[in-house]
Amino acid sequence: MAPRRLTRGRAVMPGQAVRLVSTDTGASWVHGPGAPVATVSATAADLLLMLRGRAPGDDGRLVREGDRAAGLRVLEGPLVP
Repeated sequence: MAPRRLTRGRAVMPGQAVRLVSTDTGASWVHGPGAPVATVSATAADLLLMLRGRAPGDDGRLVREGDRAAGLRVLEGPLVP
């Protein structure tokens, strides 16, 4: 949903990329341009809650790797409606 929000002007393209990894499905996605500076891993449900702004960025169910501050900046604000 993030690409759709970007094209509609409801979100801003981040300057860096973050990889999202669903631990229960094995799927992964990259949001943003270039090589990911950080990775966030969690169940698909927990990732969705984070992306909707319904789970705090420091939620213990989210495993973060890489540049934490840059990763948080990329994921600021809800990216999905």
